[in-house]
Amino acid sequence: MVKVVEIDAPRLCSFRYCGTPVIYVRNSSQLKNVDISPVNLSGILSYARFSLPSIAQNVESLTLLAGRIENANTPMLPSKLPHLKNLKISLVKPWSSPNYDVFSLVSFLDASPALESFVLRVEQDAMMHDPVVGDDTEYRRQNLECRNNSLRKVMITGFCSAKSLVELTVHILERTHSLERFTLDITYGYDRRTCNIAKFPIARMIGQCWSLSKRALEEAHRAVETADRYIKGRVPSSVQFEVLGPCPRCHIGK
Repeated sequence: MVKVVEIDAPRLCSFRYCGTPVIYVRNSSQLKNVDISPVNLSGILSYARFSLPSIAQNVESLTLLAGRIENANTPMLPSKLPHLKNLKISLVKPWSSPNYDVFSLVSFLDASPALESFVLRVEQDAMMHDPVVGDDTEYRRQNLECRNNSLRKVMITGFCSAKSLVELTVHILERTHSLERFTLDITYGYDRRTCNIAKFPIARMIGQCWSLSKRALEEAHRAVETADRYIKGRVPSSVQFEVLGPCPRCHIGK
């Protein structure tokens, strides 16, 4: 079985990887766009954080899809992705890592001083979590000084009441002075905008959003309450903050 794939392509500028072997890229100075969406590779987030600074030093756009177990939190490392401007991370089923701390994704933000856009997608039921409880002053990680002075736009889709996700949100809001827009999409893209601007052709034809299960709708309401209590009060006046909750036309009352 192939375990390592070595690529020597000096003019390679875009690369999408969906396999299982480990990738090693030589002569990657022109590599600007990287998409790593492996089918059966565990630990992809840690692998990317360890390896990309050495094999894709000049990457500007990075997409990571984690669909398997992360056995360890994403480590804080001194290595950097100095040219990275756009970062998208997706946690999708059957991703199930109950001990993984989503807050540790801050390692990617710390490694990317030029980062302008960050999108985190959390698929329904992809993340096991403990809901937030208690005083809202608890949800700030101490002794973590990493800041970002370029990040302007952040979107978290599938935002839920998980403590670590709230902590990540609070950290970004309080440590990113360049931030202009922050969006929390509670329902993983099936928000009220679906039926208004018709992101999905089927929704446009039937005139309503895609359905949410009873469990998902209950969690969506908890997430809205969580955002109201623990996050809104921390949003700087200069930041355009939006919470996209259940659609009042298609979801409320069901």
